[in-house]
Amino acid sequence: MDKLDFNYSGCPDRQVGECNIRILDIKNIKIAVLSYSMVYGILDEEKMLAQITDAKTRADLVIVNMHWGVEYEQASRKNQQTLARKIIDAGADMIIGGHPHVVQEMEVYKSKPIFYSLGNFIFDQYFSPETQEGLGVGLLVDNGKTEITLLPFKSKASQVELMNGDDKQEFLNWLAESSKVSKEYREQIEQGSIIIN
Repeated sequence: MDKLDFNYSGCPDRQVGECNIRILDIKNIKIAVLSYSMVYGILDEEKMLAQITDAKTRADLVIVNMHWGVEYEQASRKNQQTLARKIIDAGADMIIGGHPHVVQEMEVYKSKPIFYSLGNFIFDQYFSPETQEGLGVGLLVDNGKTEITLLPFKSKASQVELMNGDDKQEFLNWLAESSKVSKEYREQIEQGSIIIN
């Protein structure tokens, strides 16, 4: 990835170090992207939270990617929810999770979005409809307001296409119903866009 000049962040599973963080400067906005994996072992939670707190002092926006959870479960577990809230309390502005290979619920905690799992993007798991669905998220931050566009998609034989019509609405209704959000956010999820002040 270095040879191709990709911006990326992340260390091998369970590790916390400089490889976890990348700070980007986009149109004079500093964005810290931190990526952690805790699927195959215990992550040094204290060290991770300290790194997130430090990133908050160096960036305007802190996005944390978490490789966590249990494969094929469409709901996060209590330990993930507890850790997610600690990550937000440490300074993260948004959490994007993955690993379960299916989409899981989202949550808004202290006005910060948590996506527990976005599901698969392109992956050769054709054995269930859930493993062939995913969620893209568009993020617009402007003057203290965060707008998130929800982009549900299907993958057919590893070809991705955005959902539309009834499929899209059914997916958004499911996401709204399963998410830990207020009635106001639930209604926004059903419309495909969330505004957080």
